Amino acid sequence: MNLKPLSDCILIKQAVEKQGLIVLVQTKLAQGHIVAIGPKAEDLKLGDFVLFGEHSGQKVKHEGEEYLMMREADVIGVLNE
Repeated sequence: MNLKPLSDCILIKQAVEKQGLIVLVQTKLAQGHIVAIGPKAEDLKLGDFVLFGEHSGQKVKHEGEEYLMMREADVIGVLNE
């Protein structure tokens, strides 16, 4: 990926649930995989499956895909797969 987050920011590909033609974000907590990570993020790593609030982060569209950019502190947990 050629989009590099700065400082403690992370880039997340959000996990969504599809039902017919409608795409629904799961519950009030959202989940996703970290696809890029800034140099000052200390507790997270590339590929982590994380949990965060539904209104966390900023939507970013890059190369036709939609991502969320947020600070490491906005992540509330790492889910074990």
